[in-house]
Amino acid sequence: MSAPVPDDAARARALAGAVDAQRDRILDVTRFVNRHPELAHEEFECSRHIAGALATALDVETTLTGMATGFRATLAGASPGLTVALVAVYDAVGMPDGAGTLRAVHSCGHGPVSGAVVGAALALASLREGFAGTLAVLGCPADELVSPLAIRHGSGKALALERGGWAGIDYALYAHPESLTGVWRSSRWMQLFAVTVPGDVDPASWGLPADRYRVDELTRAGQDTEVTLRVLGDDAEEIRKRAEDARAALSPRSWTPLGLTEGLTADDRVAAAAERSLSTLGIPFEPYTPRMPFSTDFGNVSRRVPSAMIGFSRPGPEGWAVHLDEGEEQFLSDEGETLAVTMSGALAVAADRLARSTAA
Repeated sequence: MSAPVPDDAARARALAGAVDAQRDRILDVTRFVNRHPELAHEEFECSRHIAGALATALDVETTLTGMATGFRATLAGASPGLTVALVAVYDAVGMPDGAGTLRAVHSCGHGPVSGAVVGAALALASLREGFAGTLAVLGCPADELVSPLAIRHGSGKALALERGGWAGIDYALYAHPESLTGVWRSSRWMQLFAVTVPGDVDPASWGLPADRYRVDELTRAGQDTEVTLRVLGDDAEEIRKRAEDARAALSPRSWTPLGLTEGLTADDRVAAAAERSLSTLGIPFEPYTPRMPFSTDFGNVSRRVPSAMIGFSRPGPEGWAVHLDEGEEQFLSDEGETLAVTMSGALAVAADRLARSTAA
């Protein structure tokens, strides 16, 4: 006999209470990540701290598909159900320091993201007897796609996908600070290219439109200039055409395609569960989010695993100052900590509902 389906509102209230009971742990993880900025694939302290927090109630593997700063944590429910993944990210933004190097800064909200995921997982573990299914927490390094080691080695979510790390996942949820609260259903596509052009060249002289092309790394190599060129578009065909245009304009000595970041999509079932969690918890949201003007490697995941990316905005007209020094201050403040708890509740309620749904 299958387990009785719990009343949604009562279950949501119980999970909200369980998240509140994890507040100290949520804030501990949020603060730790905020105060230990580490660049892509170098997040050793943060991944260890987050995995340690999860290990108090979940089974933890301290690597993810060979990535030393990745991890996977698993919670088996008391009854059968589907497998839902929550995504934790914890790398810092690399800000140019004026001396040719990068300063690691947590100005993208990855502290609250990590705290939220830990809180949701531990809340579900505390109510395990009512949890049907399996929860998987995937700790993915290198969310900042144009960090030097992300360019060189690849981004965490996409690498895990290529290596089978998402196998067996029925649904995936990813929460992140954004300009609007709601489920984001589309984003731009992006592809990086390693390009060598003859001469000591200033990329500004190329005349490539800044809304379509960006140079992320530049070095001089003898008589040549080597760059990492970012090509942006709204779909794969536009990326291909823009890449061809740039290649024709630059006449490069070499042109090597790097990782393709695919456009985000949202599965209707997962989006509905996410929006229902926001509604049940009394969190106002925008049902019709616009296309994201940037790309995320969760786009690659979303095209293969039924997924939803839930954005959480900052109250007021200014929003989060993402990738700015002001953003670091915001995420270190009470606002950032409140964000972590809010995201945690929404993730817990949505994951619980999805895990006990009847079909993937």
